[in-house]
Amino acid sequence: MLTAHHLYKSFNDTFAVRNVSLALESGQIMALVGASGSGKSTLLNLLAGLMDPDEGEVRLNDVHVATPNEKLVPGHPDIRLVHQEYQLMPNITVRENIAYAVRYYQKAYQTYRVNELLRLCRLEAVADRIPRRISGGEKQRTAIARAIAEPSADGRTVVLLLDEPFSHLDLPNRTHIRDLLLDLVRETEPDEPASFACLFVTHDATDALALSDTVGVMENGEIIQLGSPQVVYGQPRTAYVARMTGPANIIPGKWLPTLRLPATTDPEQLVCIRPEAIEVSAAGVPVTVRAVLFRGGYTELLADAGEGLPLQLFTTDPAVSVGQQLFIAVKPEQVRELPVYLQA
Repeated sequence: MLTAHHLYKSFNDTFAVRNVSLALESGQIMALVGASGSGKSTLLNLLAGLMDPDEGEVRLNDVHVATPNEKLVPGHPDIRLVHQEYQLMPNITVRENIAYAVRYYQKAYQTYRVNELLRLCRLEAVADRIPRRISGGEKQRTAIARAIAEPSADGRTVVLLLDEPFSHLDLPNRTHIRDLLLDLVRETEPDEPASFACLFVTHDATDALALSDTVGVMENGEIIQLGSPQVVYGQPRTAYVARMTGPANIIPGKWLPTLRLPATTDPEQLVCIRPEAIEVSAAGVPVTVRAVLFRGGYTELLADAGEGLPLQLFTTDPAVSVGQQLFIAVKPEQVRELPVYLQA
């Protein structure tokens, strides 16, 4: 459906996007995770046809997406980009912001479509307020509603591109946005094609792993790993991927014998051990608890295994305290070696 082929974009001789290829299918959610400055927003603008690539091509349904140099009005009608700043019109109401997207349709359809989206996006209570009178989550939902208001010109799937949709939102509003995206992309009638596909970028992997069918990790303009959430989280290719996708103990293989595991052939070989791969046991490797962080459903422990080896692990025992000695065991099948040539 939406494909990118070897995209490059640079500014002042510095690559913002380098050799990016991806494919998003109808009914799918894809997430790209990366630190600030990794090229996520630039890539979204390239995918939306709002920026000219130095090299490469974007195609929608196997048709070339024209770039600004190739058409008077940039963008594609079936690729809808929601910016991080929402870009709502400040002096008209939520209802009018959404209606603006379907202003060329008959009045009866405008009314029907706007009311439908107000209900779907849970905006009925604030429909007649202007943007500065609503919350960040309500602004985000208004921006999404406006983006999807107009149906596809030829009845095909609409691609929704979201730039940091969960940033600056509290937990209830994050939940509303997650539910909305799932409703849009997943809920279709049997034997009917999906109406939407979604690609969003974020610096927080929590929502990316929970929502998406495919997760990519960006660094210095490149997608350095792309796959299912389970594979990217469980089998990170680099230390950067491991850290960007969740808590991780990244240690040299020479320290594995301290954890009663065989050392790596190369003593400087890095390995990744997720906190959930470490179990508190009746007997095992002794560690001393240095910090206790209550996380709600579990407790995060920062511990010292001796020889300068710090560890992060989880427990459901609320009684653990700083200074306490515990015994741990590491699941050897969950120790992931990181290729030496990809550790950066």
